[in-house]
Amino acid sequence: MNERERLLQKIKRVQTLALHGVSGEKESAAAMLDKLMKQYGISESDIAEEHREIAWFRFKTPLEEKLLFQVIYSVVGDRGVYERKNRNTKKKYKMQGVECTPAERLEIELSYEFFKAAMETEIERFFRAFVNKNHIFPSPDKVKQQDSTADPPPAAELFKMQMMEGMDEHARRAALESGAAE
Repeated sequence: MNERERLLQKIKRVQTLALHGVSGEKESAAAMLDKLMKQYGISESDIAEEHREIAWFRFKTPLEEKLLFQVIYSVVGDRGVYERKNRNTKKKYKMQGVECTPAERLEIELSYEFFKAAMETEIERFFRAFVNKNHIFPSPDKVKQQDSTADPPPAAELFKMQMMEGMDEHARRAALESGAAE
């Protein structure tokens, strides 16, 4: 890769932030983009000339794999996603690939990290609601004295936990007592 291609990649990354960044990030990236384009005499048409390469993205869990696929789909459409497999064992690596431009790659990376963090927060909230809905707590005689000075959850958190009202309640104890499985 020559110096001009490296420069164009850098400018394309800045352009992606200028288009899709968050609040102040967007404005500072737009100013930097304008400065770089003037400094190096690069036009919009120079930036638009992009080539596609296969970019690989890692995930850890099956749920992260689904999220990554959805993010890729939202950025590049139905271009097709590749899986990487070990040549000898044919075992899948925890990676997905897609043919994309450097700007699309950056957008996928930023979106995936953002939505992965948001998903983890929501999964934690769902877990707490699920535990509360199904009363997965020890009986009072098995708990040491409770801390009565603990602050109650904020109103916004309580409102979000109301989603447990729409959940099904699972009765494991009843299933064990009757000998039937649900």
